[in-house]
Amino acid sequence: MQLQPIQYAERLRKRQDSRSQRQSVISAQLTGSHRCEALGIVVTGHAPVLTLCRELLAAGIDPDSPLDVFRCGLLALRVRSVGAAARLAVEDNENGRPQFRLARPPRRGAAPSVCFRWDFDPAQGRRP
Repeated sequence: MQLQPIQYAERLRKRQDSRSQRQSVISAQLTGSHRCEALGIVVTGHAPVLTLCRELLAAGIDPDSPLDVFRCGLLALRVRSVGAAARLAVEDNENGRPQFRLARPPRRGAAPSVCFRWDFDPAQGRRP
């Protein structure tokens, strides 16, 4: 059975209406250029909205929830999906311009971690 264009449009509108009723928009406040907060979660970083999205997911927020970010009471950014934004990171390209990329796991350095010992005596070159 093939749907007529009017029936298809009505079904699509009903589906969109039911989605919008399920998803409440989360409001966030951007303070300065490195701080963002929403629902009691405060984050700082170079891309605070993306970091906030990761923290919201970790707190159990629905990944399909939209996020409105305000600065000084004005809408500065609208995120369609917290889950999609959480997968992104901002990195410089080869020309030094920032761009969105998929987030990567943190890189490990080549040097081992250094452990400072309080009982080490540098004058003797050994532990007392």
